[in-house]
Amino acid sequence: MMAPVKIARMIIVMCLVIYPGYPVQAQDPSPINQEAEALSLLQQVAIKLVRGIANFTTGWVEIPKQIYSVGENEGWVTGALRGPMDGLGMFVARTIAGAYEVVSFPLPIPAHYQPLLQPDFVWQPELPSDRSETASPSQGSASEPDTKVPSLVPSLP
Repeated sequence: MMAPVKIARMIIVMCLVIYPGYPVQAQDPSPINQEAEALSLLQQVAIKLVRGIANFTTGWVEIPKQIYSVGENEGWVTGALRGPMDGLGMFVARTIAGAYEVVSFPLPIPAHYQPLLQPDFVWQPELPSDRSETASPSQGSASEPDTKVPSLVPSLP
């Protein structure tokens, strides 16, 4: 029987061999380039497996991440009180999603091997649309006057 350390090393080596990583490009991605550089089936399967392993093993990082995120957006008292609950929920969700992706990595479920959660990994920043739902009190409200910077271009009547 193999020792747990040898098994862990073997899994890491297999992941590094299977998953070549995302290529670095110096140009802006355009829809034409993205379609032309569509990932092969093997790469999509490998990405799903690596994403599943990463999310299964790093789901616990959601707890401090949510404390910080809620604290930044809604104040540190709220972050200290509600952040751990949000983090615990995301920890469970990300860990279960990771386990599901590891078990189902050869199957194209969801379609085209898309991730179950956004962002794909816990260390990636959240989408701006997710953060705009919860505006902090310092960002103003609808009752305050709109303070726009005057435009240098004259407006038409």
